[in-house]
Amino acid sequence: MKKVFVLSLFFISTCFITPQQSDLTHLRFLPHWIPQAQFAGFIIAYEKGIYKKYGLDVELLTGGPTRSSLDWLTEKKTDLADAWLTSALQVRDKNVKLVNICQLIQKSALMLVAKKGKGINSLSDMNGKKVALWQKDFQIQANALFEKYQLRVKPYPLSETQDIFIRDVVDVTSVMLYNEYHLLKNFGYDDSDLIIFRFQDYDLNFPEDGIYVLDDFYKQNKKACDDFITATLEGWRYAFEHENETLQLVMKYLTKAKYAANEMHQRWMLRQMNKLFQPESGQKLGELSEHDFDNVVQILKESKNIHSNIQYKEFYRSPNGKP
Repeated sequence: MKKVFVLSLFFISTCFITPQQSDLTHLRFLPHWIPQAQFAGFIIAYEKGIYKKYGLDVELLTGGPTRSSLDWLTEKKTDLADAWLTSALQVRDKNVKLVNICQLIQKSALMLVAKKGKGINSLSDMNGKKVALWQKDFQIQANALFEKYQLRVKPYPLSETQDIFIRDVVDVTSVMLYNEYHLLKNFGYDDSDLIIFRFQDYDLNFPEDGIYVLDDFYKQNKKACDDFITATLEGWRYAFEHENETLQLVMKYLTKAKYAANEMHQRWMLRQMNKLFQPESGQKLGELSEHDFDNVVQILKESKNIHSNIQYKEFYRSPNGKP
């Protein structure tokens, strides 16, 4: 099992005026994956001194594939964690009273992709086809889709690569918009070669990356948590507006964490995150949609991934203290 490292990074001087170090509130934050462009806003908020501007001494922890950020949150090894809504709801169902204090990704990045040459042009064409699926939470939306439209597919386990799709072992594969879909394009597939099935188009939108904290910690440190969200969103806005500078810092973090990275791929990821963050009309950046929340809870209950009826008002804490 890989060890999770604290990133020791030099502070880049900025134009921001920050409080004295002794006045800062210390917070630990753990993303749920490696420090790629998916988490650029946190990196920017740290490196540009935005957290310090809001009176916070934030310790950025490095996540990865062998450790759940929600495990660390439950074990109180971190104060705040980034995680998918489906994962957080399943932890909450086990009587761990965590709460969502910011919903970053509004539109599900998980998609199913097929080759047009395989004769799959609609959902019904998937009937009887071989479909590559990742395990655990990645299967929930797909299985709900198959159930909703009475599709009987042949599931195949999907690894970290798309080899079984590229080599025609399967007809349909799972991809993340900001990751594997771009890898397929780099492999030579054009948009015109592929047909995309977005779960959000079938009322199966599952908001993904959000920020979570234990409810007791939130009650005792509400101002610090709210300031963390304010600073983080400011970091994300800066990241989207200053792409080149952001990518230099992301690449620096990936190198420091000893992960191979491609700047072109990270640029694609950052641009897709900008699209995925944008809420529907009437919502603000970082808000959790009550409709999406209720929909996810219902599907998780129907699939027996959770058993309790988790309420929106008990689960979500907006920065102003109201659901």
